[in-house]
Amino acid sequence: MDRYTSTMTELIGLMRIIGNDTQQCEVKECKRKMSSTITETLSAFSNGSGGWIILGLSEKNGFTPVEGFNARAMQEALSQACERLTPVVRPVIVTCPFEGTNLVFARVDEMQPRLKPCYITALGPHDGSFIRTGDGDRHMTAYEVDRLIEEHNQPTYDLDLVPGATIDDLDSTLVEAVTGNARQRHPHVFADRSDEQVLCDLQALRHDDSDASRVGGVLRPTLAGLLALGRYPQKYYPRLGVSVAVFPGTNADDVFRGNESLIATQHVVGSIPVMIEDTTESLMRWIGGRKPEYPPAALREAIANALIHRDYSPDAQGTPVRVSVFTDRITITNPGGLYGTVTQEVLSKHPQDDGPTMTSTRNQFLFTLLELTPSPHGGTVVTSEGDGFRQILSQLRESGIEPAEARNEHGMFTMTFTKRRLHAVDSPSEVSQAILGLLERHSAMSAKEIIRELHLTPLAVASGLRELVRAGEIAQAHPAAEDGTKRYRLRGR
Repeated sequence: MDRYTSTMTELIGLMRIIGNDTQQCEVKECKRKMSSTITETLSAFSNGSGGWIILGLSEKNGFTPVEGFNARAMQEALSQACERLTPVVRPVIVTCPFEGTNLVFARVDEMQPRLKPCYITALGPHDGSFIRTGDGDRHMTAYEVDRLIEEHNQPTYDLDLVPGATIDDLDSTLVEAVTGNARQRHPHVFADRSDEQVLCDLQALRHDDSDASRVGGVLRPTLAGLLALGRYPQKYYPRLGVSVAVFPGTNADDVFRGNESLIATQHVVGSIPVMIEDTTESLMRWIGGRKPEYPPAALREAIANALIHRDYSPDAQGTPVRVSVFTDRITITNPGGLYGTVTQEVLSKHPQDDGPTMTSTRNQFLFTLLELTPSPHGGTVVTSEGDGFRQILSQLRESGIEPAEARNEHGMFTMTFTKRRLHAVDSPSEVSQAILGLLERHSAMSAKEIIRELHLTPLAVASGLRELVRAGEIAQAHPAAEDGTKRYRLRGR
Protein backbone atom coordinates (compact mmCIF):
# COMPACT_ATOMS: atom_id res chain seq x y z
CA MET A 1 0.00 0.00 0.00
CA ASP A 2 1.59 3.30 -1.10
CA ARG A 3 1.77 6.28 1.24
CA TYR A 4 -1.19 8.10 -0.35
CA THR A 5 -3.50 5.11 -0.02
CA SER A 6 -2.30 4.53 3.53
CA THR A 7 -2.88 8.18 4.50
CA MET A 8 -6.33 8.23 2.88
CA THR A 9 -7.38 5.01 4.63
CA GLU A 10 -6.26 6.39 7.99
CA LEU A 11 -8.17 9.63 7.45
CA ILE A 12 -11.36 7.77 6.49
CA GLY A 13 -11.05 5.58 9.59
CA LEU A 14 -10.75 8.68 11.76
CA MET A 15 -13.76 10.37 10.17
CA ARG A 16 -15.90 7.24 10.53
CA ILE A 17 -15.31 7.27 14.27
CA ILE A 18 -15.71 11.02 14.75
CA GLY A 19 -18.75 11.18 12.47
CA ASN A 20 -17.78 14.15 10.29
CA ASP A 21 -14.95 15.45 8.15
CA THR A 22 -12.20 17.47 9.80
CA GLN A 23 -10.27 20.72 9.73
CA GLN A 24 -7.69 19.16 7.45
CA CYS A 25 -9.83 16.83 5.33
CA GLU A 26 -12.85 17.56 3.11
CA VAL A 27 -15.06 14.79 1.66
CA LYS A 28 -17.21 15.23 -1.48
CA GLU A 29 -19.53 12.66 -3.10
CA CYS A 30 -19.23 13.93 -6.71
CA LYS A 31 -21.21 11.00 -8.11
CA ARG A 32 -22.23 12.62 -11.39
CA LYS A 33 -20.47 15.97 -11.38
CA MET A 34 -17.90 17.97 -9.49
CA SER A 35 -19.11 19.65 -6.29
CA SER A 36 -20.04 23.30 -6.77
CA THR A 37 -18.11 24.21 -3.59
CA ILE A 38 -14.84 22.51 -4.51
CA THR A 39 -13.21 25.82 -5.48
CA GLU A 40 -14.07 27.20 -2.02
CA THR A 41 -12.27 24.25 -0.41
CA LEU A 42 -9.26 24.66 -2.70
CA SER A 43 -9.07 28.34 -1.73
CA ALA A 44 -9.51 27.58 1.98
CA PHE A 45 -6.77 24.96 2.13
CA SER A 46 -4.39 27.12 0.06
CA ASN A 47 -4.93 30.12 2.35
CA GLY A 48 -4.65 28.02 5.51
CA SER A 49 -2.24 25.25 6.43
CA GLY A 50 -3.14 22.92 3.57
CA GLY A 51 -5.35 19.84 3.63
CA TRP A 52 -6.68 16.69 1.99
CA ILE A 53 -9.64 16.25 -0.38
CA ILE A 54 -11.35 12.89 -0.93
CA LEU A 55 -13.81 12.53 -3.81
CA GLY A 56 -16.23 9.61 -4.18
CA LEU A 57 -17.01 9.18 -0.48
CA SER A 58 -20.42 9.73 1.12
CA GLU A 59 -20.37 11.46 4.50
CA LYS A 60 -24.12 11.01 5.06
CA ASN A 61 -23.76 7.24 4.54
CA GLY A 62 -21.01 6.83 7.08
CA PHE A 63 -18.04 7.66 4.84
CA THR A 64 -18.64 4.77 2.46
CA PRO A 65 -17.76 4.74 -1.25
CA VAL A 66 -20.34 6.22 -3.65
CA GLU A 67 -21.79 3.65 -6.02
CA GLY A 68 -21.05 4.42 -9.67
CA PHE A 69 -18.33 6.99 -8.93
CA ASN A 70 -16.13 7.71 -11.97
CA ALA A 71 -12.67 8.33 -10.52
CA ARG A 72 -10.99 9.15 -13.83
CA ALA A 73 -13.58 11.77 -14.80
CA MET A 74 -13.57 13.39 -11.35
CA GLN A 75 -9.78 13.51 -11.25
CA GLU A 76 -9.85 15.50 -14.46
CA ALA A 77 -12.71 17.70 -13.18
CA LEU A 78 -10.73 18.49 -10.03
CA SER A 79 -7.72 19.49 -12.13
CA GLN A 80 -9.94 21.84 -14.14
CA ALA A 81 -11.40 23.36 -10.94
CA CYS A 82 -7.86 24.22 -9.79
CA GLU A 83 -7.50 26.42 -12.88
CA ARG A 84 -10.39 28.61 -11.73
CA LEU A 85 -8.39 30.11 -8.87
CA THR A 86 -5.80 32.87 -8.68
CA PRO A 87 -3.05 31.88 -8.22
CA VAL A 88 -3.77 28.52 -9.84
CA VAL A 89 -3.72 25.68 -7.31
CA ARG A 90 -1.39 22.77 -8.08
CA PRO A 91 -2.28 19.88 -5.74
CA VAL A 92 -1.07 16.31 -5.94
CA ILE A 93 -4.07 14.35 -7.29
CA VAL A 94 -4.04 10.53 -7.26
CA THR A 95 -6.49 7.65 -7.60
CA CYS A 96 -6.43 5.30 -4.61
CA PRO A 97 -8.14 1.91 -4.15
CA PHE A 98 -10.54 1.64 -1.22
CA GLU A 99 -12.98 -1.14 -0.31
CA GLY A 100 -13.25 -2.54 -3.82
CA THR A 101 -13.46 0.73 -5.71
CA ASN A 102 -11.32 3.77 -6.54
CA LEU A 103 -11.46 7.19 -4.89
CA VAL A 104 -9.78 10.45 -5.87
CA PHE A 105 -7.36 11.72 -3.23
CA ALA A 106 -5.69 15.15 -3.38
CA ARG A 107 -3.15 16.94 -1.20
CA VAL A 108 -3.46 20.75 -1.29
CA ASP A 109 -0.43 22.53 0.17
CA GLU A 110 -0.46 25.92 1.85
CA MET A 111 0.51 28.66 -0.57
CA GLN A 112 3.52 30.84 0.06
CA PRO A 113 2.58 34.04 1.93
CA ARG A 114 3.58 36.27 -0.98
CA LEU A 115 0.97 34.51 -3.18
CA LYS A 116 -1.99 34.74 -0.79
CA PRO A 117 -4.88 35.23 -0.85
CA CYS A 118 -5.79 32.40 -3.19
CA TYR A 119 -9.24 33.28 -4.51
CA ILE A 120 -11.88 32.21 -7.02
CA THR A 121 -10.91 34.27 -10.05
CA ALA A 122 -14.45 35.12 -11.14
CA LEU A 123 -15.28 36.58 -7.70
CA GLY A 124 -12.11 38.56 -6.98
CA PRO A 125 -10.00 38.53 -3.79
CA HIS A 126 -12.52 40.07 -1.36
CA ASP A 127 -15.51 37.95 -2.41
CA GLY A 128 -13.69 34.82 -3.53
CA SER A 129 -11.18 34.13 -0.72
CA PHE A 130 -11.97 31.36 1.77
CA ILE A 131 -10.39 29.87 4.89
CA ARG A 132 -10.97 26.58 6.72
CA THR A 133 -12.86 26.77 10.01
CA GLY A 134 -13.70 23.54 11.81
CA ASP A 135 -14.91 21.13 9.13
CA GLY A 136 -16.15 23.82 6.74
CA ASP A 137 -15.05 26.70 4.55
CA ARG A 138 -15.98 30.33 5.24
CA HIS A 139 -15.47 33.61 3.46
CA MET A 140 -12.40 35.48 4.63
CA THR A 141 -13.17 38.86 6.14
CA ALA A 142 -12.05 42.09 4.49
CA TYR A 143 -9.59 42.51 7.38
CA GLU A 144 -8.03 39.09 6.70
CA VAL A 145 -7.79 39.67 2.95
CA ASP A 146 -6.33 43.16 3.38
CA ARG A 147 -3.66 41.85 5.75
CA LEU A 148 -2.60 39.18 3.26
CA ILE A 149 -2.40 41.63 0.37
CA GLU A 150 -0.62 44.19 2.52
CA GLU A 151 1.97 41.68 3.68
CA HIS A 152 3.22 41.11 0.15
CA ASN A 153 5.48 43.97 1.24
CA GLN A 154 7.07 44.54 4.65
CA PRO A 155 4.57 46.30 6.97
CA THR A 156 5.84 49.58 8.45
CA TYR A 157 3.14 50.47 10.97
CA ASP A 158 5.77 50.40 13.71
CA LEU A 159 7.34 53.45 12.00
CA ASP A 160 4.15 55.52 12.21
CA LEU A 161 4.53 58.76 14.16
CA VAL A 162 2.40 59.05 17.29
CA PRO A 163 0.37 62.26 16.94
CA GLY A 164 0.76 64.53 19.94
CA ALA A 165 3.52 62.51 21.60
CA THR A 166 6.94 63.99 22.38
CA ILE A 167 10.28 62.75 23.62
CA ASP A 168 9.01 63.45 27.16
CA ASP A 169 6.67 60.45 26.76
CA LEU A 170 9.70 58.14 26.76
CA ASP A 171 11.10 56.61 29.94
CA SER A 172 14.47 58.28 30.54
CA THR A 173 15.89 55.16 32.24
CA LEU A 174 15.01 52.98 29.25
CA VAL A 175 16.36 55.60 26.84
CA GLU A 176 19.68 55.68 28.68
CA ALA A 177 19.91 51.88 28.69
CA VAL A 178 19.06 51.50 24.99
CA THR A 179 21.47 54.17 23.79
CA GLY A 180 24.17 52.71 26.05
CA ASN A 181 23.59 49.20 24.67
CA ALA A 182 23.71 50.55 21.11
CA ARG A 183 27.07 52.24 21.69
CA GLN A 184 28.48 49.16 23.43
CA ARG A 185 27.37 46.69 20.76
CA HIS A 186 28.03 48.89 17.73
CA PRO A 187 30.76 51.37 18.72
CA HIS A 188 31.79 52.13 15.14
CA VAL A 189 28.25 53.26 14.37
CA PHE A 190 27.00 54.96 17.54
CA ALA A 191 30.03 55.94 19.66
CA ASP A 192 29.97 59.61 18.67
CA ARG A 193 26.20 60.01 18.41
CA SER A 194 24.03 61.82 20.98
CA ASP A 195 21.13 60.01 22.65
CA GLU A 196 18.71 61.85 20.40
CA GLN A 197 20.65 60.93 17.28
CA VAL A 198 20.86 57.26 18.35
CA LEU A 199 17.10 57.14 18.88
CA CYS A 200 16.56 58.67 15.45
CA ASP A 201 18.93 56.15 13.86
CA LEU A 202 17.00 53.34 15.58
CA GLN A 203 13.72 54.88 14.35
CA ALA A 204 12.45 55.29 17.91
CA LEU A 205 12.12 59.01 17.07
CA ARG A 206 11.33 60.74 13.78
CA HIS A 207 10.79 64.32 12.68
CA ASP A 208 7.17 65.28 12.15
CA ASP A 209 7.35 67.44 9.03
CA SER A 210 3.65 68.22 9.22
CA ASP A 211 4.37 70.97 11.77
CA ALA A 212 5.44 73.84 9.49
CA SER A 213 6.11 76.13 12.46
CA ARG A 214 9.27 74.15 13.34
CA VAL A 215 12.32 74.00 11.11
CA GLY A 216 12.94 70.33 10.40
CA GLY A 217 9.70 69.37 12.12
CA VAL A 218 8.88 68.31 15.68
CA LEU A 219 10.69 65.24 16.98
CA ARG A 220 8.11 62.61 17.94
CA PRO A 221 8.22 58.98 19.04
CA THR A 222 7.30 56.35 16.49
CA LEU A 223 4.91 53.58 17.47
CA ALA A 224 7.94 51.29 17.92
CA GLY A 225 9.68 53.84 20.12
CA LEU A 226 6.61 54.43 22.29
CA LEU A 227 5.88 50.70 22.74
CA ALA A 228 9.47 49.81 23.60
CA LEU A 229 10.49 52.87 25.62
CA GLY A 230 7.31 54.73 26.53
CA ARG A 231 6.28 55.53 30.09
CA TYR A 232 2.60 54.95 29.30
CA PRO A 233 1.88 54.11 25.63
CA GLN A 234 -1.80 53.56 26.47
CA LYS A 235 -2.16 57.35 26.82
CA TYR A 236 -2.33 57.33 23.01
CA TYR A 237 -3.38 53.71 22.35
CA PRO A 238 -5.60 52.66 25.26
CA ARG A 239 -6.21 49.12 23.95
CA LEU A 240 -2.62 48.19 23.12
CA GLY A 241 -2.24 46.26 26.35
CA VAL A 242 -2.77 42.73 27.65
CA SER A 243 -6.20 41.59 28.81
CA VAL A 244 -6.07 38.73 31.34
CA ALA A 245 -9.19 36.71 32.26
CA VAL A 246 -9.29 33.84 34.78
CA PHE A 247 -12.17 31.42 34.17
CA PRO A 248 -13.71 29.12 36.80
CA GLY A 249 -13.60 25.99 34.61
CA THR A 250 -12.55 24.64 31.23
CA ASN A 251 -15.17 26.34 29.08
CA ALA A 252 -15.66 30.06 28.45
CA ASP A 253 -19.34 29.38 27.75
CA ASP A 254 -19.82 28.66 31.46
CA VAL A 255 -19.32 32.40 31.96
CA PHE A 256 -20.67 33.90 28.75
CA ARG A 257 -23.83 31.77 28.54
CA GLY A 258 -24.20 30.33 32.03
CA ASN A 259 -24.45 31.52 35.59
CA GLU A 260 -20.73 31.43 36.42
CA SER A 261 -18.61 34.58 36.67
CA LEU A 262 -14.95 35.27 35.95
CA ILE A 263 -12.66 34.69 38.91
CA ALA A 264 -10.49 37.66 38.00
CA THR A 265 -9.74 40.12 35.20
CA GLN A 266 -6.85 42.50 34.67
CA HIS A 267 -5.78 44.91 31.95
CA VAL A 268 -1.99 45.17 31.91
CA VAL A 269 -0.49 48.42 30.60
CA GLY A 270 2.92 50.06 30.16
CA SER A 271 5.75 49.56 27.70
CA ILE A 272 6.31 46.11 26.20
CA PRO A 273 9.08 45.22 28.72
CA VAL A 274 6.76 46.17 31.59
CA MET A 275 3.74 44.36 30.14
CA ILE A 276 5.70 41.13 29.64
CA GLU A 277 6.86 41.10 33.26
CA ASP A 278 3.58 42.27 34.82
CA THR A 279 1.53 39.74 32.84
CA THR A 280 3.87 36.91 33.80
CA GLU A 281 3.73 37.90 37.48
CA SER A 282 -0.07 38.06 37.28
CA LEU A 283 -0.21 34.52 35.86
CA MET A 284 2.08 33.24 38.60
CA ARG A 285 -0.54 34.27 41.17
CA TRP A 286 -3.08 31.99 39.50
CA ILE A 287 -0.93 28.99 38.56
CA GLY A 288 1.17 28.80 41.74
CA GLY A 289 4.23 30.94 42.40
CA ARG A 290 6.33 28.40 44.33
CA LYS A 291 5.46 25.33 42.26
CA PRO A 292 3.94 26.72 39.06
CA GLU A 293 1.89 24.40 36.87
CA TYR A 294 3.63 25.82 33.79
CA PRO A 295 7.26 26.96 33.39
CA PRO A 296 7.29 30.77 33.88
CA ALA A 297 10.03 31.21 31.25
CA ALA A 298 7.83 29.59 28.58
CA LEU A 299 4.87 31.82 29.46
CA ARG A 300 7.08 34.90 29.47
CA GLU A 301 8.44 34.04 26.01
CA ALA A 302 4.93 33.44 24.63
CA ILE A 303 3.67 36.77 25.98
CA ALA A 304 6.72 38.53 24.51
CA ASN A 305 6.10 36.91 21.11
CA ALA A 306 2.46 37.99 21.17
CA LEU A 307 3.36 41.63 21.88
CA ILE A 308 6.31 41.82 19.50
CA HIS A 309 4.82 40.05 16.47
CA ARG A 310 1.18 41.16 16.75
CA ASP A 311 -0.54 43.27 14.09
CA TYR A 312 -0.19 47.01 14.85
CA SER A 313 -2.16 48.24 11.83
CA PRO A 314 -4.91 50.82 12.54
CA ASP A 315 -7.56 48.09 12.14
CA ALA A 316 -6.02 46.12 15.04
CA GLN A 317 -5.04 48.94 17.40
CA GLY A 318 -8.30 48.53 19.32
CA THR A 319 -7.57 44.86 20.07
CA PRO A 320 -5.40 43.86 23.04
CA VAL A 321 -3.39 40.67 23.45
CA ARG A 322 -5.70 38.29 25.34
CA VAL A 323 -4.59 35.78 27.97
CA SER A 324 -7.28 33.33 29.14
CA VAL A 325 -6.56 31.13 32.16
CA PHE A 326 -8.68 27.97 32.43
CA THR A 327 -8.38 25.16 34.96
CA ASP A 328 -6.71 22.92 32.36
CA ARG A 329 -4.93 25.35 30.03
CA ILE A 330 -3.75 28.88 29.27
CA THR A 331 -4.31 30.50 25.88
CA ILE A 332 -2.44 33.56 24.61
CA THR A 333 -3.99 35.24 21.57
CA ASN A 334 -2.81 38.20 19.52
CA PRO A 335 -4.24 39.92 16.42
CA GLY A 336 -2.35 39.04 13.26
CA GLY A 337 -1.30 35.58 12.11
CA LEU A 338 2.17 34.30 11.32
CA TYR A 339 4.16 36.52 8.98
CA GLY A 340 6.48 35.92 6.05
CA THR A 341 8.52 32.72 5.93
CA VAL A 342 7.36 31.52 9.34
CA THR A 343 4.59 28.96 8.79
CA GLN A 344 2.77 26.38 10.90
CA GLU A 345 5.16 23.74 9.57
CA VAL A 346 8.20 25.78 10.59
CA LEU A 347 6.82 26.26 14.11
CA SER A 348 6.16 22.54 14.51
CA LYS A 349 9.82 21.72 13.90
CA HIS A 350 11.22 19.69 16.80
CA PRO A 351 13.35 21.82 19.16
CA GLN A 352 16.20 19.35 18.82
CA ASP A 353 16.17 19.35 15.01
CA ASP A 354 19.40 20.42 13.37
CA GLY A 355 19.71 23.27 10.95
CA PRO A 356 19.09 27.02 11.04
CA THR A 357 15.88 28.50 12.37
CA MET A 358 13.62 30.26 9.86
CA THR A 359 12.90 33.80 11.06
CA SER A 360 10.59 36.57 9.94
CA THR A 361 9.07 39.48 11.81
CA ARG A 362 6.14 41.71 10.94
CA ASN A 363 7.46 44.63 13.03
CA GLN A 364 11.14 44.77 12.11
CA PHE A 365 11.95 48.17 13.67
CA LEU A 366 10.20 47.30 16.93
CA PHE A 367 12.01 43.95 16.99
CA THR A 368 15.42 45.58 16.44
CA LEU A 369 14.75 48.18 19.13
CA LEU A 370 13.74 45.49 21.65
CA GLU A 371 17.04 43.70 21.03
CA LEU A 372 18.60 46.67 22.83
CA THR A 373 15.83 47.27 25.39
CA PRO A 374 16.44 45.92 28.92
CA SER A 375 13.96 43.50 30.43
CA PRO A 376 13.00 43.79 34.12
CA HIS A 377 13.73 40.08 34.31
CA GLY A 378 17.32 40.60 33.14
CA GLY A 379 19.03 40.85 29.77
CA THR A 380 17.15 42.38 26.87
CA VAL A 381 13.57 41.77 25.74
CA VAL A 382 14.69 39.98 22.56
CA THR A 383 17.62 37.70 23.29
CA SER A 384 17.58 34.96 20.64
CA GLU A 385 16.36 35.81 17.17
CA GLY A 386 14.04 33.19 15.77
CA ASP A 387 14.39 30.67 18.61
CA GLY A 388 11.48 31.82 20.79
CA PHE A 389 9.03 29.05 19.95
CA ARG A 390 11.69 26.36 20.04
CA GLN A 391 12.73 27.63 23.46
CA ILE A 392 9.13 27.33 24.63
CA LEU A 393 8.95 23.72 23.41
CA SER A 394 12.23 22.86 25.14
CA GLN A 395 11.12 24.44 28.44
CA LEU A 396 7.83 22.55 28.37
CA ARG A 397 9.60 19.30 27.56
CA GLU A 398 11.99 19.80 30.48
CA SER A 399 8.97 20.32 32.74
CA GLY A 400 7.34 17.15 31.45
CA ILE A 401 4.48 19.04 29.77
CA GLU A 402 3.18 18.38 26.28
CA PRO A 403 4.26 20.86 23.57
CA ALA A 404 2.31 24.09 23.25
CA GLU A 405 -0.27 24.09 20.49
CA ALA A 406 0.07 26.92 17.97
CA ARG A 407 -3.00 27.80 15.90
CA ASN A 408 -2.46 30.23 13.07
CA GLU A 409 -5.33 32.13 11.48
CA HIS A 410 -5.07 35.17 9.27
CA GLY A 411 -6.59 37.52 11.77
CA MET A 412 -5.31 35.82 14.90
CA PHE A 413 -2.54 33.69 16.38
CA THR A 414 -3.16 31.57 19.48
CA MET A 415 -0.74 29.58 21.60
CA THR A 416 -2.20 27.10 24.09
CA PHE A 417 -0.40 25.59 27.09
CA THR A 418 -2.04 22.56 28.72
CA LYS A 419 -1.50 20.75 32.01
CA ARG A 420 -1.25 17.40 30.26
CA ARG A 421 1.88 15.48 31.13
CA LEU A 422 3.90 13.72 28.47
CA HIS A 423 3.78 10.39 30.30
CA ALA A 424 0.03 10.45 30.99
CA VAL A 425 -1.15 8.47 27.97
CA ASP A 426 1.14 7.32 25.19
CA SER A 427 0.41 3.97 23.54
CA PRO A 428 -2.92 2.89 21.99
CA SER A 429 -3.37 0.36 24.79
CA GLU A 430 -3.05 3.09 27.41
CA VAL A 431 -5.55 5.20 25.49
CA SER A 432 -7.93 2.24 25.38
CA GLN A 433 -7.66 1.73 29.13
CA ALA A 434 -8.37 5.41 29.72
CA ILE A 435 -11.47 5.19 27.49
CA LEU A 436 -12.67 2.05 29.29
CA GLY A 437 -12.32 3.79 32.63
CA LEU A 438 -14.32 6.73 31.33
CA LEU A 439 -17.12 4.53 29.92
CA GLU A 440 -17.41 2.73 33.24
CA ARG A 441 -18.61 6.04 34.70
CA HIS A 442 -20.88 7.01 31.79
CA SER A 443 -23.61 5.05 30.04
CA ALA A 444 -22.49 6.18 26.57
CA MET A 445 -20.21 8.83 25.11
CA SER A 446 -19.33 10.22 21.69
CA ALA A 447 -15.79 10.46 20.37
CA LYS A 448 -15.89 14.25 20.78
CA GLU A 449 -16.93 13.91 24.42
CA ILE A 450 -14.11 11.44 25.05
CA ILE A 451 -11.60 13.74 23.37
CA ARG A 452 -12.72 16.65 25.53
CA GLU A 453 -12.82 14.64 28.76
CA LEU A 454 -9.44 12.91 28.37
CA HIS A 455 -7.68 15.83 26.65
CA LEU A 456 -6.46 13.58 23.84
CA THR A 457 -6.05 14.14 20.12
CA PRO A 458 -8.81 12.91 17.78
CA LEU A 459 -6.39 10.45 16.21
CA ALA A 460 -5.46 8.94 19.59
CA VAL A 461 -9.12 8.49 20.56
CA ALA A 462 -9.97 7.08 17.13
CA SER A 463 -7.19 4.49 17.47
CA GLY A 464 -8.29 3.60 21.00
CA LEU A 465 -11.95 3.20 20.03
CA ARG A 466 -11.01 1.10 17.03
CA GLU A 467 -8.90 -1.18 19.24
CA LEU A 468 -11.73 -1.61 21.76
CA VAL A 469 -14.38 -2.29 19.09
CA ARG A 470 -12.20 -4.94 17.48
CA ALA A 471 -11.57 -6.53 20.88
CA GLY A 472 -15.31 -6.65 21.52
CA GLU A 473 -15.07 -4.60 24.71
CA ILE A 474 -17.25 -1.72 23.53
CA ALA A 475 -20.06 -1.29 21.02
CA GLN A 476 -22.03 1.50 19.43
CA ALA A 477 -24.99 2.68 21.47
CA HIS A 478 -28.33 2.57 19.68
CA PRO A 479 -30.17 4.55 18.64
CA ALA A 480 -27.69 7.21 17.53
CA ALA A 481 -28.20 10.83 18.55
CA GLU A 482 -30.65 12.94 16.54
CA ASP A 483 -27.77 14.64 14.73
CA GLY A 484 -26.30 11.27 13.73
CA THR A 485 -23.42 11.39 16.21
CA LYS A 486 -22.16 7.93 17.14
CA ARG A 487 -21.94 7.06 20.83
CA TYR A 488 -20.07 4.19 22.44
CA ARG A 489 -20.83 2.06 25.50
CA LEU A 490 -19.34 -0.90 27.31
CA ARG A 491 -20.52 -4.16 25.75
CA GLY A 492 -23.21 -5.77 27.87
CA ARG A 493 -24.71 -2.51 29.14
